[in-house]
Amino acid sequence: IEKYSRVQGDYARIMWSPSTLIPPIFMTTENGLCSEWNDAMQKLSGIKREEAVNRMLLGEVFTSNDSCCRLQDHDTLIKLRIALNAVSSGQDNIEKLLFGFYHRDGSFIEALLSANKRTDIEGKVTGVLCFLQVPSPELQYALQVQRISEQAVACAVNKM
Repeated sequence: IEKYSRVQGDYARIMWSPSTLIPPIFMTTENGLCSEWNDAMQKLSGIKREEAVNRMLLGEVFTSNDSCCRLQDHDTLIKLRIALNAVSSGQDNIEKLLFGFYHRDGSFIEALLSANKRTDIEGKVTGVLCFLQVPSPELQYALQVQRISEQAVACAVNKM
């Protein structure tokens, strides 16, 4: 029990550390409820922990409307739902899924999502642990150029 208490304390210190080395982290239960929303996630999104925890992560926290953490578009919500459902059903973890959302102040944030299943001692999936990487300004610019290029190619193909 003492070892368990020590691990729980380490977990809490990491989750709630104000250090810039700790990435934005959020977690869901197996039912899709947001169970964690760390300090870095609060800063990145402008959404306080108490506004996110115990709400449906997809649909109430990350939304396609202006109610909380608005995603880039409805397709992004669907893409996230598919990815998180795959992880929570026991499929492979997700590495670096690009998605965009708006900070509460209206600024747009692009991030890379990594999602890993959480399991209990028996191996049953109990939820999903997600963390975000926010690309450097240089990488964000490169991603924007890539997206514009892809749109231009799609537009040219559609005109043929």
